[in-house]
Formats: sequence, C-alpha cells, structure tokens
Amino acid sequence: MTDWTKYLRMGVIAENEGVVTAVIVTSTATEFSSQLTGGQTRKLFSVYNNSESGSGECYYGYTSAVTSANGFTVPKGSAVDIPVSVDISVYFISETGEQGDFRVEELS
Repeated sequence: MTDWTKYLRMGVIAENEGVVTAVIVTSTATEFSSQLTGGQTRKLFSVYNNSESGSGECYYGYTSAVTSANGFTVPKGSAVDIPVSVDISVYFISETGEQGDFRVEELS
C-alpha cells in the first residue's frame, strides 16, 4: 500500500508565510510591491483576475513599459502562477479605460 502523505508534502512549498493582497489594476502600469514580512524569500507568486468589467483582461510584465501588446494576459476569472522571486519587478496593467481587480498570492 502506498503512503500518499509523503507525496502531499512534496507539493507544499510554503514554510513561513502566506499573504493574499487585493490590487486594483488600471490603464497605467503599476509595480507590485511584495507584502511578505521580515525579508522572506518568495517561493510562489500567483495572480487571480477577479474583475467584473466588460472584458476584464489585464496583463503583467517585467517593466513599466508593459502594454496589452507586449504583456502576458490574465483573463477574467483565471489564475496564473508567475515564477519570480522578490528581486524581480512585476507590473500590472488593464485595458485602456477599464479597471481590473486582482488577488495576488505570495508564499514564502
């Protein structure tokens, strides 16, 4: 018989802290600031698009020059894992004239 508990533990990467932050995304690229405390190292960074607007599409990128043309799409109602540490900047932007509603999860 297989002991599944060891496989379940392999999927858990957080050891110190978990934080979920609500972020309003506008048509101006905005850098996300980590909400982890005590200089924790980020092990997971995930974004959920909770928008209720028309299309609800928002985007992320790694510079303040992110746009809908060069950013990665986060469709309304979906979650995306972004494999970055706290040392890499992540910027969010919405479609012109729309406001997005993100939930950002960080685990350390």
